[in-house]
Amino acid sequence: MTPTAPEPTIAELLTRLDRLESVQQITELHNTYVRDLADRNWSGVAEAYADDAICDIRNHGVHSGRDAIQGMFDEELLPVVHSRDGYILSSPNIVVDGDRAHGVWTWHRFQADFKTGLGVMRVWGPWSEGKYVVDYARIDGVWKISKLWFRVHAPDSDADIAAAGREQAVIGGGYGRP
Repeated sequence: MTPTAPEPTIAELLTRLDRLESVQQITELHNTYVRDLADRNWSGVAEAYADDAICDIRNHGVHSGRDAIQGMFDEELLPVVHSRDGYILSSPNIVVDGDRAHGVWTWHRFQADFKTGLGVMRVWGPWSEGKYVVDYARIDGVWKISKLWFRVHAPDSDADIAAAGREQAVIGGGYGRP
């Protein structure tokens, strides 16, 4: 005779349902965030954050509060980011615990426009891979980003890219390296 598992209670089923719905809502939130990033809708990107959120993106430093985050997008990205890049989010790992959640995502960017001495040139194929590590909070029934950390790690890390800029070196494929 096979032992049977006890029947879940209504409260347990509601908790499971809430967790599943929360994962879906967080997925929609983060997909919208990246869609707004691709569309260069910086106010939409900032809207994904809670009022007291913390944001640490690449080499832009840590910004606390939605207003400071919006300021970073307006001052550092709006004037210089105009390319028509494509973005894909994959491999989400989201854990929900009541009104808090934690997620890790893989991000891919497919670059298309590059500045050259002759102007902007369209090149198909270059890519980057990064990682989002994000804490979420449900505030008044709506999921928001409460803490976001993002870095590019392949094919060249943000640290490699920054070092190459300081040293006026070429990175990738071993070119320009001693």
